[in-house]
Amino acid sequence: MDGDNLFLKVKKTGSRSWIFRYQLNKKRDDLGLGPYPAVSLKEAREQAQDARRLVARGVSPKKAREASRLSGGATPTFGEIAALVVADMERDSQNAKVRYQAARHLGPVFCGPFLGRRVEEITTTEVAALLRPVWDAKPEVARKLYPAIRRVFDRARVILKADHGVLMFDNPASLENLKAQGFKAPRALSRGHHPSLSYSRTSEFMSALQRRDALAARMLEFMILTNVRTNSVLGAKWSEFDLNEAIWFVPIDRLKDGKHRTEPFRVPLSRRALEILHCLSTVRQSEFVFTSTRGAFPMSNMAMLTLIRRMNAADGDIWHDANDKRPIVPHGFRSSFRTWAEETSRYAHAIIEEAMGHIVGTKVERAYRRTDILELRRVLMEAWANHCEPMAPSNVVTLSRPGAHGR
Repeated sequence: MDGDNLFLKVKKTGSRSWIFRYQLNKKRDDLGLGPYPAVSLKEAREQAQDARRLVARGVSPKKAREASRLSGGATPTFGEIAALVVADMERDSQNAKVRYQAARHLGPVFCGPFLGRRVEEITTTEVAALLRPVWDAKPEVARKLYPAIRRVFDRARVILKADHGVLMFDNPASLENLKAQGFKAPRALSRGHHPSLSYSRTSEFMSALQRRDALAARMLEFMILTNVRTNSVLGAKWSEFDLNEAIWFVPIDRLKDGKHRTEPFRVPLSRRALEILHCLSTVRQSEFVFTSTRGAFPMSNMAMLTLIRRMNAADGDIWHDANDKRPIVPHGFRSSFRTWAEETSRYAHAIIEEAMGHIVGTKVERAYRRTDILELRRVLMEAWANHCEPMAPSNVVTLSRPGAHGR
């Protein structure tokens, strides 16, 4: 007897097999776990633990095994369940980056070995082997990949029980099971530090940016001038703009703090931002301002990042964060703006915070506040645009037809 009702049964012939003895509804029964040494002690203990969990829920381990056997090979694969989870995540999120990452994390790049496997056959040991290469080396990936995988197995347990009569003993990706494999919780990430360019170099960068005849370049320039987040500019639609009043009404569903707002965020447009919009309107293809090569869809969230990589390759890798030497990213220009506004302008903190799209003041203060100080922000954003203005005779770039090189 190994303990906790796990036995090694030895017959007169000398053959040995594992038995788990349990009691359910005041009736004792034995569950065979396989012959020894084909089934190791470790494997027998794992099976016995799975059976104990079923008994604790009032489920007969024997009946659960029989239901699994009768289902044959009709149970879904990990890839089939993952496709359902990805569809849910894409439906529930308005963030283009989140939708892109959902498909990437649960696709061939990270989950390739699992995609064709029957989901109930995958073990914690295999999940651990899949996660181990990124768990410590790439915590930013692990913190998104892990919950996505766990969500697939949670969804699978429901589908297997409802549609196939199969009970998965446990979620093989549960943190409790992974801890038994030596895992610790994914390392926490530092927040809010995106590689950014010093504001003293924004004019230089804008000059290089305006020399590029690419829609992604105009999108990045527009994003810098308006100081919005990536998701807001990616989904920008012509219907959101009042060009006569020089205002962009960013919808709540594309705002990071949308749950705290009751109406769209008004963004004042500088002269150069308006110039970009007027120029793009002459080659307008769809409802989206920045349209992909597919015509009716917004550009990919990778377009601006790819553009910066190309600029670094062409310009000698000069567009990087001065502190940690990492290549800059689009979101980092919000830090450039914030630092510039704090260090060189004399605008009130509330004006700068509003320009960042942050919630200003306490809940009580916001209840009495009836303004988004749009006109004060307009002056601030025009000053920022002037600061970013390239030292060149002209900042007008002729747009080529869709699909031009560098897009």
